[in-house]
Formats: sequence, C-alpha cells, structure tokens
Amino acid sequence: MSAHYFISDAHIGAGLTDAEPKLGRFLDSIRGRADSLYVLGDLFEFWFEYRRAIPKRGFRILCQLAELRRSGTGLFYLKGNHDFWFKDFLKRELGTEAADELDVMIDGRRVYLAHGDALDRGVVPRLFRGMTRSRLNGMFYSFVHPDLGIGLAQQVALKSRGLGAKLYLTEAMARFARGKLQAGFDIVIMGHSHVPEQRQFDGGTYVNIGDWTSNFTYGLIADGSPSLCTFEEKTR
Repeated sequence: MSAHYFISDAHIGAGLTDAEPKLGRFLDSIRGRADSLYVLGDLFEFWFEYRRAIPKRGFRILCQLAELRRSGTGLFYLKGNHDFWFKDFLKRELGTEAADELDVMIDGRRVYLAHGDALDRGVVPRLFRGMTRSRLNGMFYSFVHPDLGIGLAQQVALKSRGLGAKLYLTEAMARFARGKLQAGFDIVIMGHSHVPEQRQFDGGTYVNIGDWTSNFTYGLIADGSPSLCTFEEKTR
C-alpha cells in the first residue's frame, strides 16, 4: 500500500506551543511507512537563509525531516508566503529544493500542489507578498544582522498572518481548484487558508490540508485515493 503525506502551515517560530511538538510526533509516526512527504509552505513563521546563518527555531523539525529522507521517504518542499527565501540549505541538507508549485504524478494520478497564497487578494497579504518577494528587498535584508533581521521579520509575519482561519478564501480556492481539475488534473491540494476541507468535483478531488496551529490536519494519498485526515495521538 502506498502512502503519500501532505502538510502545511505549522508556522514554527510564531510562539504557538502545540505546533512544533505535535508536528514532531506526527513525523515520528510516519517514519518507515511514508513513501513521500510534501511540505506545502509556511512550515516556518519566517525563513530567511543568510549566507552563514539560518533561523534556529524549527531545528528539531529539520532534523526529523532529514531522518525521514534517510529512512527512504521522498521529501518535497513548496514555498509559502512566510518561508520562501531559500538558497542552498534544503538541497544540501535535505536533498530537495523549494518550488512555487508542483505538477506531479502520484499513484497514476496527476496532482497539482501549491501553497495557495497567490489567490489571497486581501490587502495586507498582497502587500506582504509583494514586499517579501522583492529581490531588491531581499538583497538589502541580507545585510541586516540575523538577530535583528529575523526578529523584526517575525513580528511583521505575525501581523500579516493575523489570527484564525481565512474563511473569505475558501470559495476562491475551490474555484481555482475546480479549474485545475477541469484542465486535466485528478487531484488538487493546497494550504494557506487554515480551513481544512475536501470537495469532490466532476473532474476530481480538491483538498485543503488546513494547518498545524489549531486543526492539526494533513492530506494523504493512499493507493491513489486522496483524503483529509486529523492527527490523533494514541492515549494509553
């Protein structure tokens, strides 16, 4: 039986007490049985990769991702709107690169993957995206000392993320997914909205995998069949 997992929106570094440890336990639980793991962005509240420094928050999760890859799990990373300034760290240490979107075949199904922030037309998210995706801003930011730069950026990222789910995005993302399905994809998987849902259209299935800040949800394609799951820890 094949098993391909999808996670996003843990926002590690935002001071959320449950996000990182619970995600860590989830990653431990799939070791040895995951054919692949796709991270669909915003794993970190903020990521800026300096020439000789990276943010220290999330180090344990990075180690677990490296261990997953060593155990035979394929690892794929998509940029979010909070973690996008990658250089060569992912490729060098985890054997993967950060992509904006992916068009992949999984168990014979054509799957479209993206974080989904490009569909967010809110004023603050649009301004934040424009500012952070600017090459010029990135160049100037690289001259700021990491202690100052990372701390400042985390404050800006927190304000841009806001609190709770982006309910205003659900229909726009569903319409976009439906268009992709009509264009020939069998499955569309995104995150960003923090609203976990699964919808069936004539052309296939759309899954929004939610988040690891409050819902602790993830996507799964098992033997070609997509589903939305909630991580539930076993109690003794």
